[in-house]
Amino acid sequence: MFKINFLPLQQLNNIGPMQRLFTTIIATVLCMTAAIAQLPILRNFTTLDYKAGTQNWAIDQADNGTMFFANNNGMLTYDGDKWKVWPMPNFTNVRWVQYDKATQRIYVAATNEFGYFKGDPKSHQYRYVSISSRLPVQYKTFGEIWKILVFGKNRAFQAKNQVFIVGRNGRVKTVNVPHRIENATAIDGKLYISCIECTYEYTSGRLVPLPGLQELKGKAVRAMLPHDGKTLIVTASDGLYLYDGKSCWPYVLDISKALADNQVFCAAATGQYIAFGTVRAGLIVKELATGRNYFFNNITGLSNNTVLSLKFDKMGNMWLGLDNGISYIMPAAPCRDLLGANASIGTGYASLLQGNRLYLGTNQGLYVIPYPLPNNIDQTKPNYVNGISGQIWNISNIDGSLLCGCDQGAYTIEGNSATHIASTQGTWGFLPIMGHKGYVLSCDYNGFVILKQENGGYTVQNRVSGINFSTGGCIADTDGSLWMSHWQRGVYHFRLSSDLTRIEQLQYFNKGNQLPADDNNLVCKIDGQVYISSADGFRRYNPTTRRLEKAKNIDSIFNEYGVSLRIIETQQGDLWAYKPGYLAIAHRLAGGRYQIDRFTMANIVDRLQMSLGHPGSLGPNLTLMNYENGFYLLNNHFAATRQSADVFIRSIYSTNRQDTLLYSNYPGPQETSIKIPHSLNSLRIEYVLPEYQEEKAVDYSYYLEGYDEHWSAPSTATSKEYTQLPKGSYTFHVKAHDRINDVTREAAFKIRVLPAWYETWWAYLLYLALVAVAIAQLLKYMKRRTDQKVAQVQMAKEQELRAKEAQFQIEEEKKEKELIKLRNEHLEIELKHKSSELADSTMNLVRKNDMLQEIDMQMGQLAAEITKEKNKAAAAKIIRDVRRSIQRNITDDDNWEKFEENFNLVYNNFLDKLVAQFPLLKLNDRKLCAYLKMELSSKEMAALLNTSVRSVETARYRLRKKLNLEQGENLTNFIKNFDTKQSGT
Repeated sequence: MFKINFLPLQQLNNIGPMQRLFTTIIATVLCMTAAIAQLPILRNFTTLDYKAGTQNWAIDQADNGTMFFANNNGMLTYDGDKWKVWPMPNFTNVRWVQYDKATQRIYVAATNEFGYFKGDPKSHQYRYVSISSRLPVQYKTFGEIWKILVFGKNRAFQAKNQVFIVGRNGRVKTVNVPHRIENATAIDGKLYISCIECTYEYTSGRLVPLPGLQELKGKAVRAMLPHDGKTLIVTASDGLYLYDGKSCWPYVLDISKALADNQVFCAAATGQYIAFGTVRAGLIVKELATGRNYFFNNITGLSNNTVLSLKFDKMGNMWLGLDNGISYIMPAAPCRDLLGANASIGTGYASLLQGNRLYLGTNQGLYVIPYPLPNNIDQTKPNYVNGISGQIWNISNIDGSLLCGCDQGAYTIEGNSATHIASTQGTWGFLPIMGHKGYVLSCDYNGFVILKQENGGYTVQNRVSGINFSTGGCIADTDGSLWMSHWQRGVYHFRLSSDLTRIEQLQYFNKGNQLPADDNNLVCKIDGQVYISSADGFRRYNPTTRRLEKAKNIDSIFNEYGVSLRIIETQQGDLWAYKPGYLAIAHRLAGGRYQIDRFTMANIVDRLQMSLGHPGSLGPNLTLMNYENGFYLLNNHFAATRQSADVFIRSIYSTNRQDTLLYSNYPGPQETSIKIPHSLNSLRIEYVLPEYQEEKAVDYSYYLEGYDEHWSAPSTATSKEYTQLPKGSYTFHVKAHDRINDVTREAAFKIRVLPAWYETWWAYLLYLALVAVAIAQLLKYMKRRTDQKVAQVQMAKEQELRAKEAQFQIEEEKKEKELIKLRNEHLEIELKHKSSELADSTMNLVRKNDMLQEIDMQMGQLAAEITKEKNKAAAAKIIRDVRRSIQRNITDDDNWEKFEENFNLVYNNFLDKLVAQFPLLKLNDRKLCAYLKMELSSKEMAALLNTSVRSVETARYRLRKKLNLEQGENLTNFIKNFDTKQSGT
């Protein structure tokens, strides 16, 4: 690769015109043949992203990193997280936007309107202030303002035929230009106005034509840029010119024709680049140090080919305002896109530089492009290699022969053609066999195949027995043995037999056998030695012990665990390390030490495709990495600049009812504290660190001092809500880690939640007064209550005394009544008893009288018979009748009913209750129960029942059964207590 050194402009200015032209042409030819066209990565933003108009006419950036765009719908702002549109009062297109650091204003220009936005502390929003309203009536319809320029202490607003100059005192002066203005530029405090007819300098209040610019007459100037002590003049369609203040001459570059053919609309320059925005061909960039050109257009990934504005930001990257959309190009990034985002060759898997051809294997097939790539505007499209199609897995150069493994089998490659090796199937890769020149070990889907080189090509020699599967991870050790990793089965170490037909000395390592897991173990080579990469680090084989031993020296380089690292060693001995979400390079230092860089490539790590791919090399310093849309070209020794904006609090909203804006950050000195009414104490705090290279590239942690106990876990969220914060002082800390630049920034913001109205000092005074009044009223009330209670107690005592007296009287009367009742009951009982005795006596007397009368009558008859002495037999009969009569009276039951009635009267219906419960009792049973109740002895009962005592005992036994008495239960007690039990029941 050649390096282009341009002839210094001072020397170029001192040679003649023909020599100047010849030197320029030589430089152009060299640039076209030597440079490599790799494209910086870019991001496109569409109207769906920023939700505003299509066209973006100008771009600027504030100190805090916020971007401003002159958009058809107004002033558009973007801080890396949120877009917002600020319309003009007359709702016209904004044609220019300019941030002024001294006044912290954002000047804007539109149709028949120009002025500035500035932050309003009351509304916490941008407030527009019109300058054009100060113009006299005759100048207020001036059309479009296309530029805003600062020269000296003045600011110029360029219209089509006028320039309005605003001094420090705010007065507006109108400068009428005799011709239509094509461009206005401010350089070194001077204002230049370019027309097709003439170019003027505005000085001392008048327009003075610049000398030596006759060549520009009739040409439309689009930009005038300071360049190496001179002025670079960019025309729309007539190329570039250099101007030294006295004369002007063409400045011919290899891109001059492309600029002329595609009509330049705008231009910008830094110390490294000159960028030209065109109408038809997108952006054309010249890198000054190398002469390399970059072309960004629809083919290479730009969303639109018309560039209306461009701006280099603080990181050295470029913002493009397009006719439809916005793009962000990152030449300061450490990697390039080999062919551009729109190359459409598929996902990259393998690459190989063979002479002046670069082969690229993707999921779509095998492509080839010339190398170095032509450095011109015409996109170099890769050519399809004929004879091979489908998924490409590997491209290998073995002894000068190019072999390609793909889903269809193994192929040999010659130029733009591929030849299938007969009898091969899906092939992962190839490996030369140590000690067997001309033989290659091919790894296919089913195991290993030996390929033999003959007649300029390769044929299948035989299939190797012993392993019927394989993967692409197969490498040779220094002793000729082979290592193979399988993504699910572990790692195999083996040798080929001398006749190359079978596997010998096979060792198998897996989970439980010297490896932490079966899956995702990888084999790699570092400094000629084979290592096994696993989830817990690296291992190396010890041939003496035939065991895998931890390789702490390699572990210490990356200190990354959890997932196996894929290692690629560069030609200079540097180590690329990759796993999902992680990409780093370890630079090899003297003494075998390494210095790791893991952040330089952080913005591309999520796009890479390396699980089955094979990164390539374009020399000692350049690595080709596979990604989802082709190939990235990485500079192994890129010196990243750790730059980043500061994190800041973007806005604070109250969410109590609906979003109420309490604070907003706008360019300029900002408050670092805020007081919040208690009624608005539910907050949403928004924060951001402007980072434009990658979406969600910043991790944030927050901590509300006085409320939170510790820092939050990092996340990409850019806001935090707090609900119902108590009164008090808090400090909100936010820490932002820019993963791309490995920079951490921190900001703090003080928040004081004011007390509620009922918590203020005057409220407390009011409370004190109210308490004093309440105490006084309470004392009066308590005195009144005390007096009332004393009176109530006195009255209650009197009432209680009267009540007690009444109660005593009632109780006395009640006792008297109870006494009378008891007397009556006693008399009634006595009466019943006497009545019973009387009845018994009466009944007995009646029976005795009846019996005696009958005996008397019978005795009379007996006496008569005896006197007659006629018949002794008759007398004997009478005596028998008398005895029978006496016996009958003894057992006569005619008066039992009367006895039972009197008995029930005396003993509270005892017999009725007994019969009711025991209806099967017979007359003698009832009599026996009555006599038992009267507590008569067995002898007395035998006399009354006209039976023997033994018969009475027998009758008692039978009665127990009829009364269902348990064994051991006393019959007499049962009868005595029967009426008592009945009353209890």
